[in-house]
Amino acid sequence: MALTVLPEVERLTLAVVEAVPEWHPEHATFAPFPVHAWLVRHPDGPILVDTGVGIGHPLIDKWYQPRVTRLDEALAAVGTDISEVVAVVLSHLHFDHCGQQAALGAPVYVQAAEHQAAQADGYTVSEWAAIGEDRLRLVDGDVEIVEGVHVLATPGHTPGHQSVLIEAAGERTLLAAQCAFTGAELRSGVPATSNLHDETWAESARQSLRRVLALAPVACHLSHDPEVIAIQS
Repeated sequence: MALTVLPEVERLTLAVVEAVPEWHPEHATFAPFPVHAWLVRHPDGPILVDTGVGIGHPLIDKWYQPRVTRLDEALAAVGTDISEVVAVVLSHLHFDHCGQQAALGAPVYVQAAEHQAAQADGYTVSEWAAIGEDRLRLVDGDVEIVEGVHVLATPGHTPGHQSVLIEAAGERTLLAAQCAFTGAELRSGVPATSNLHDETWAESARQSLRRVLALAPVACHLSHDPEVIAIQS
């Protein structure tokens, strides 16, 4: 049976990144930015999208100086126990999106292309991105994981970046994660070079932004921009 009401989405701020290293493409123009995750209050149980930055990694702490909120505390603040989460979707496996996934026991949905990319040295913090076989759910492309909640392949920022589409009663909410870094980038439909996996992914990123815009959600959330964007047609 189709959902009749669009599930509520709670945005969690799991960290604020206070610095980037000198080699980072945005070092010269850097300003602190949030790291968001989202709790989808689905009738089948809470679904968590992304898990923020992990805790206690010396190099990450030195380079990025994150002010981290523990996942269990962030969930408790919105009235949810960490044990209640029934599914986890990771938009991608960079350290600031998968960092606290090991604190959960629920299945974790990741694009197969992303899981493969994350095996490369330097891609992520490997221990934060390691998901046990009993929890790992590899998907290839677009999949409906529960009624009205779809993961959508939106590559560009990474080879296996995915977004989460929630739809009910003719309305849509989109958790676009890091398809774009800012709302301005999303609205323009032009991917920022600094947000690309590398320059060969520019066209994939452009297509992903077009796809997001075409979905015309009533609310579109990004990982690192506090603005909630409406793209209704």
